[in-house]
Amino acid sequence: MKTLLPLLAIGLAGCATVPAPHGCGQEKFDAFLPRYMTERQFAMERTVFPLESIEAMEERKTLASREQFARSTMLADLVKAEKLSTRQSVTPAGVELNVFRPDSDSLVYYYRFRRQDGCWVLWQFEDASL
Repeated sequence: MKTLLPLLAIGLAGCATVPAPHGCGQEKFDAFLPRYMTERQFAMERTVFPLESIEAMEERKTLASREQFARSTMLADLVKAEKLSTRQSVTPAGVELNVFRPDSDSLVYYYRFRRQDGCWVLWQFEDASL
């Protein structure tokens, strides 16, 4: 069941990007992620809007608004409810968080984070579920 980001797959253009807070220093991703996954206000502050959302199977890219994101399920709640696993990998652009159903391709999400003004922010979401 795709409960987290079907909302993010619905695009609304025209929302202004809210800059990330300044002064994060050399924030460590491992300290940032648990807070991002559980605190809605923090997640809202640390997401670039409109958020780029990719629907891999349909080869479609849309933009998700702040309002759509605010209505989506918190990442930690989704992982717990759906019994999902996570895996992190460092990429040239930042850190990619893969959220997936073990032993299945039925639920596969990628959250892409980068540093912006010294702070980690989510800039792209991809649904690669089959």
